[in-house]
Amino acid sequence: MRALVTGATGCLGRALVEELSLHGWNLRTTARTPADLPDFMAADLVTSDLRPILKGVDVVFHCAALSSAWGSEAEFIAANVTATRRLLQAAEDAGAMRFVFASTPSLYADGTDRLDVAENAPLPARCVTPYAHYKRLAERMVLAADGGMRCNAIRPRAIYGRYDRSLLPRLFQAMRRGMVPMIGGGHALIDVTHRRDAARAMILAASGPGGRVWNVTSGRAFAFRDLVEIAGRRSGLRFRSPRIPYSLAMSLATTAETMARWRGGAEPALTRQAVASLGRSLTLDITAARRDLGYKPLVGFEEGLQECFA
Repeated sequence: MRALVTGATGCLGRALVEELSLHGWNLRTTARTPADLPDFMAADLVTSDLRPILKGVDVVFHCAALSSAWGSEAEFIAANVTATRRLLQAAEDAGAMRFVFASTPSLYADGTDRLDVAENAPLPARCVTPYAHYKRLAERMVLAADGGMRCNAIRPRAIYGRYDRSLLPRLFQAMRRGMVPMIGGGHALIDVTHRRDAARAMILAASGPGGRVWNVTSGRAFAFRDLVEIAGRRSGLRFRSPRIPYSLAMSLATTAETMARWRGGAEPALTRQAVASLGRSLTLDITAARRDLGYKPLVGFEEGLQECFA
């Protein structure tokens, strides 16, 4: 079996390459930036001819995305919707048998606390962030394409580990600045997913029943303040943790984003996505993944955190 891994230079993509290699898969990898990875072919999924990278591929693991709290609507559409549509069509034309999409549980977020959310839970009429909105559209496309090519998706919660460029790096950056705000007191519950657990779930989903999506986590929820305490103790950094009401934090983030866009500058230190993610509880029910795929989390947070400092 030959597998294509898109977004192969990212946290999940690299974990997939490692797991698939361990199990003897024949690999092809792609990303926009050249990398020393198996049978690597640099490509932009929005503009490149995708036929060469799909030639001879049996299974597509689609991890490439704009996974960010910051970006223009056009960037989110291109990276998360257009790229997925083009890859789906190219995979089908090439005769691929399976297509597995890395989606996001951000599409569950509605500004309230949501606990033990199952895959069939009601989704908000309007997503909290552009990222969630366009990943939701992409996921729908993937599941609707199920047919001769089996198409599935997973919704992994807060992937972290080596090569993570989002979750823990942002947290450590705030620690280095000397302050990690405790939005709503830091009581929001968050479950996380080590990159190896997420990669194994992707591989299991390739053999699952078609047209399905599964929640994936490492099986344990933490209050945000406890995650920060564990990470801070491991890093040795000193910082303050002032409490900020959720409504105030969202107002500050909205103002910061408005000013940043007006100035045409970089992502502000506080974004609405960060406030929504860290100030409201969101935990997932992974019963379906356990039942349908035989998924079992293997890496706890304290263990997974160690590789971030290796």
